[in-house]
Amino acid sequence: MGKIRNFRWTATIAAGATGATAYSPPIRGRILKVGVDYNTAACTVDLDTDGETNAQKILDLSSANTDATYYPRVQVEDITGTGKEYASGYPIYEPFVVYGRLLLTLVSGTATHSVNVHVTVEE
Repeated sequence: MGKIRNFRWTATIAAGATGATAYSPPIRGRILKVGVDYNTAACTVDLDTDGETNAQKILDLSSANTDATYYPRVQVEDITGTGKEYASGYPIYEPFVVYGRLLLTLVSGTATHSVNVHVTVEE
């Protein structure tokens, strides 16, 4: 097992806006869990990789407002890009591997709404 690190950052919607973005510091490793803490009313929260050719969607919470912890996973693929399974109908999942920053996006909110994100990573 590698070193475990926790990264925290916040996105806040400015006056007159309905959305906001905030970037994590550079992160490398496997995402073990994501904590989402809403400081105000409901809004949509997206957490994606940033700076990669094809961004990975890690978490997508539509119009939520309940603090929670998530354990996002992605299906393992073989060399052809086909999802691997233990047996038919039983896919194999692993943590996301990231190298770079994560983008926290808030939409459908109102001014001063904010969300804190806590990402635990195994480096």
